[in-house]
Amino acid sequence: MRKVLTYILLVLVSLCPFGAVAQPDSVSLQGVEVTGVAPCREAMASTPVQAFTQERLHALGIGTMTEALRHIAGITVRDYGGAGGMKTVSVRGIGARHTGVVYDGLAVGDCQTGETDLSRFTVDNMSRLAMVVGDGDDIFVPARQAAAPASLHIVTTPDSAGWQARISAGSWATLSPSLRMALPVGKAMVDVSCNYQHSDNNYPFYLRNVTLVTKEHRRNSKMDAGRAEAGMRWMPAPQTVLTARAYYYDNDRQLPGIVRLYTQDNDEQLRERNAFVQSSLRTALADWLLWQANAKFSWAASAYRIGQPSGGITSQSYWQREYYASTALLLSPFRAGAWRNLTIDYSADISQNNLNCTLDKWGHPQRVTFLQSLSAKYSSGRITAIARGLWTNCWDRENGGEGSRHEQRLSPSVSMSVRVLDNNRLMLRAFWKSTFRMPTFNELYYYHIGTDNLLPETTSQWNIGAVTEHSFGTGVGSLALAASADAYVAKVEDKIVAIPFNMFVWRMMNLAKVRTSGVDITTNMAWQAARRHRLTLSANYSFQRAQNRSNPSSPNYGNQIVYTPQNTFAVTAGWENPWADVIVTVDGMDERWTTNEHSNGTRMDGFAEMDITLRRSFSLWGARAVADAAVLNLTDRQYDIVAHYPMPGRSFRITLTLTNNK
Repeated sequence: MRKVLTYILLVLVSLCPFGAVAQPDSVSLQGVEVTGVAPCREAMASTPVQAFTQERLHALGIGTMTEALRHIAGITVRDYGGAGGMKTVSVRGIGARHTGVVYDGLAVGDCQTGETDLSRFTVDNMSRLAMVVGDGDDIFVPARQAAAPASLHIVTTPDSAGWQARISAGSWATLSPSLRMALPVGKAMVDVSCNYQHSDNNYPFYLRNVTLVTKEHRRNSKMDAGRAEAGMRWMPAPQTVLTARAYYYDNDRQLPGIVRLYTQDNDEQLRERNAFVQSSLRTALADWLLWQANAKFSWAASAYRIGQPSGGITSQSYWQREYYASTALLLSPFRAGAWRNLTIDYSADISQNNLNCTLDKWGHPQRVTFLQSLSAKYSSGRITAIARGLWTNCWDRENGGEGSRHEQRLSPSVSMSVRVLDNNRLMLRAFWKSTFRMPTFNELYYYHIGTDNLLPETTSQWNIGAVTEHSFGTGVGSLALAASADAYVAKVEDKIVAIPFNMFVWRMMNLAKVRTSGVDITTNMAWQAARRHRLTLSANYSFQRAQNRSNPSSPNYGNQIVYTPQNTFAVTAGWENPWADVIVTVDGMDERWTTNEHSNGTRMDGFAEMDITLRRSFSLWGARAVADAAVLNLTDRQYDIVAHYPMPGRSFRITLTLTNNK
């Protein structure tokens, strides 16, 4: 298997130079028309899609990835507080390890932990951010993208040449400069970007002990992180698009301890490094056939250091590597007649993961995964229907070949959207999707974390929803409205639940069954109140009941699973004017529980917080300048997202961005 994988990688890499991948929305072909390549606009997608362009991110006053995630309905963010702290998302109560991250067209694989820390990414160089629940409408994608119930898509490819420089400073010695440049080189567009972030994170919080309230400060929270990447998009011929990206991230941070009464002392540190190189080639083999090939190498290292070991917890280091290759064919078999709008895709992926660590308990586990996807899409003026079957084969080997296991599963999915009205202002959609997830190396093998007898998870999702768009008038007094509502049920068999002991050590267990039912609602409004005065409103609300359905006779049957609120919301109102734009955001969630038993003392209160941003645009040194001044958590609301890890109170941030696009 290793020889086969190495051969495939050498063939693909010989076609594609190393650098960055930015998967295009469509392929421009002279005299060639291929139906179904370009993904639909998110409002007309057959599965729920919430997308944000860079302009909209700025209009919402968003300065960090965490702030962007608050505007996505149906997700739960897990945040340990402070700049650079670990941040993951769970979609519809299924779990963070079921949320895929697609970076410039290729999935960010992490067999080590199964979930991607989103603090690795910054909105500074982001062209587009989208959350796709289900498969999405683009079937010409690698098979790995179909393996996740939901995917967060990050696109960094610049639209035009130019440069952008940004510096942001805030409370608790937080400083974050960034630089991005893009320039044409022949027929290619080359971009480079980098950013650095430092924060002491010694923010204050209030400690309550019955009637006694004292003001404390967070300790052992300093972090330094840096990111550098380079990308290229080249069209050597009208029928061919070649993209590539290289990425490196380094985060060296102290781990704050659990706050229990007057004790929060901690001497733990964690250094995480991530790097990858990826490349992708798309071309037309015929006027009815498109082909793509992808190759990627990823490397990750985690060094956990503890000064005074206790409870058997010792310093540990882990190194993970992944070799990945994929290929796909998109066919339009009928060029005329009723079936001319039918497209068929076959995709095949193969990857090899291996893990080394300083502990010898599990040796050097390895995993080989082979994915095959067969998809069919029919799209006419009113109806879009997609059917897909994903076949997964996974081989694990540990301790030099002992304890090997093989899992295989077929995961089908179907989706459909119908445009009800001729003016396309109302669309109905529905989908069903089944997925399969192997336990990660972290869940199986990590010392003081892993449980080697964990079972794989299987999930099923059902969704039905509606989308509507309306516009009234033009010019002054015009009004634009858009709204969506989706009801869903998600079931997880043998769900793996992680209970945190600290920021690095967790306890893993299988729950036989978890069922989530809920509703996601989004709305957007823009009103041109007067000349150069525009009012905007963006809101989302989610209700999710994620229940333990394992044993009807258990007293825990029907309990909400850990760290999952039933109600979450976010509302942003903006006033664009000639002087300084004003943006106000209010978001929050209701109560959560830290144990499945809902025992006394494990309930976490709900919260709501408010941010306000003032923005002014002007010219500076021949470039467009934007100055932001933000007050975060204006009411100084104290709350936790993870128990005993207090989030920051009121803080301040000032940002200056210079942009010069050609």
